[in-house]
Amino acid sequence: MDPLEYKALHESAMQNNNGTSALNVFLHIVPSYFTIFHTVQLLSVASIANIPGRFLVEFSLMVLPFLLMVTILHRLVVNIAVTLALVTGVSAVHQMKDRMHLTPFVQIPGRRPQFMSGVRALINLMTAVCILAVDFRIFPRELAKTETFGFGLMDVGVGLYVFSNGIVYKVDIERKLDWKRVRDVLVGCIPLCVLGTARFFVTKEIDYQQHVSEYGVHWNFFITLAIVKIFGTLIMDAVKDPEIAKFIAITVLCCHEMMLHLGVSRYVLNEKIGRTNFLDANREGLASVPGYVALHLASTYIGSIMRPSVEIQPVKKFLRQTIKLSIIAAICWKMIFVCEDMFGVSRRLANMGYVFWILSIGSTMSVLFMLLEVYVYYVRFEEPKTPEQIMKGDDFCIPYSPLILNAINENGLAFFLAANLFTGLVNMLFQTMLMEPPAALVINSYYIFMLCVVVVFMYVNKIKLKVW
Repeated sequence: MDPLEYKALHESAMQNNNGTSALNVFLHIVPSYFTIFHTVQLLSVASIANIPGRFLVEFSLMVLPFLLMVTILHRLVVNIAVTLALVTGVSAVHQMKDRMHLTPFVQIPGRRPQFMSGVRALINLMTAVCILAVDFRIFPRELAKTETFGFGLMDVGVGLYVFSNGIVYKVDIERKLDWKRVRDVLVGCIPLCVLGTARFFVTKEIDYQQHVSEYGVHWNFFITLAIVKIFGTLIMDAVKDPEIAKFIAITVLCCHEMMLHLGVSRYVLNEKIGRTNFLDANREGLASVPGYVALHLASTYIGSIMRPSVEIQPVKKFLRQTIKLSIIAAICWKMIFVCEDMFGVSRRLANMGYVFWILSIGSTMSVLFMLLEVYVYYVRFEEPKTPEQIMKGDDFCIPYSPLILNAINENGLAFFLAANLFTGLVNMLFQTMLMEPPAALVINSYYIFMLCVVVVFMYVNKIKLKVW
C-alpha cells in the first residue's frame, strides 16, 4: 500500500474508539499477577540457578501469556482470569493452612519492598507489550485508546506510570523547600523534557503517524510526566505529610472537575477550534495536568500505606495495611461507576472518573502483590539464608521476585525507551495494520523477547543507565 494511504489507514484505525468496560480492562490485567504468583511458586521449588534457563521459564510463564491474552486469546480472557484465580486461591490456601501457627514469628522487611517493585515492573512490562501490539489487527480495537470517553486498556498506561512514580515517593521531613530545592527538581526533570522534545522532532521528521487529539501537537507522554513530577514533588516537599496530600489531591481533583464542567471540557473537545497557537495546539495535554497531579498526590498517600514504616514489621500489622488499602480500592471501584453515570470517564481530560479508575487498578494490584509477599514469607519461613544475605544484613529478606521483573525495575526508563525505539523501528519496516495474525504474533513475540533479553543482560552485568 502507498505510504500516505497506509498512514491515513493507521490513523483512522486509532480514531473514534469507545472502548469497553472497566471490568473487562481489569480482566486483561489481573491474569498477569496470577502468572507471576505461579512463576514464584515454581522457581522456589525448582531452584533454577542457570540464568538463561530461568529467563526462558519466566518469559514463557509471565510475559508470553500476557501477549497472548491481549491478542489472539482476548475473547477467552474471562475464562482465563476466573480459572487462574481459582487455581491460585486453592494453591495458596492449601500451602498456608498448616503454617498459620507461624503468625507470631513471620515478619515482613521494610527495606526495598519487593511487592512495590513488582507492581512497578508489571506496569512497565504491560505497557511495553501493548504499545507495539496495538499497531496490529490482532490487538482488539476495544482495548485501544478511547477517543474521548470510555475504558480502554491502552488508556491506563500514562495513569499507571504516574501511579507507580507516586507510590515510591518518600517524604523527607528535614528537606527544605527553598530555591535550591526548586532548581534541583527542575533540573531533575530535564531528561524527561529532552525526551519529550526529541520525540516530537523525530516523529515530525520521519512523518510518523500521530493521533493529535491524544495530547496535542507538541505535547506527549514524557512532557506530562515531567510537569506532574515537578508539581507533585514541590507540593509534597511543602506539606511533608501524605495524610495532608490526600486532602490536597481531593481538593485539586474537585476543582479540576468543576473547571471541566465550567467550559474547559467543551474547549478541549471542540474539534472546530483550530491549533494555530501553542495553547490551542496542546489543549489536551495542558488541561489534563491537574488531574494527573491529583493522581500523583493520591498515589503518594497510597504508597505511604503500602510501605512498611519500620525495617522489620510483624505480619499482622502488614495485613492491617493491606486491609486498609483494600478498602480504598473498593471505594475507588465504586466511584468509577458513580463518575461514569454523572460525567463519564476520560483519559483525554484526566477527569475525576479517570483518576479513580487508575487508583482502583493500581491499589487492587498493589493489594494482590502485598498478599503475594505475605504468602512467600509464610511458605518459605524456614528457608535457610544464603551467605550473601547474611553478609548484606538481609537476614529477614527472602528474595523471590522474578529475574525479569527485577531487571525491568532496575532500568525502568531504559526499558521503556527501548520499547519505544523498537516500536518505531517495527512500524517503519512493516505496514503492521496489514499483517496476518501469525506474522503479527511472531513479530510481537520477538520484539518483547529481545526487550527482555536486553534488560536482563544489563541487570546481570550490573549496568544501570541513569540519565541524571
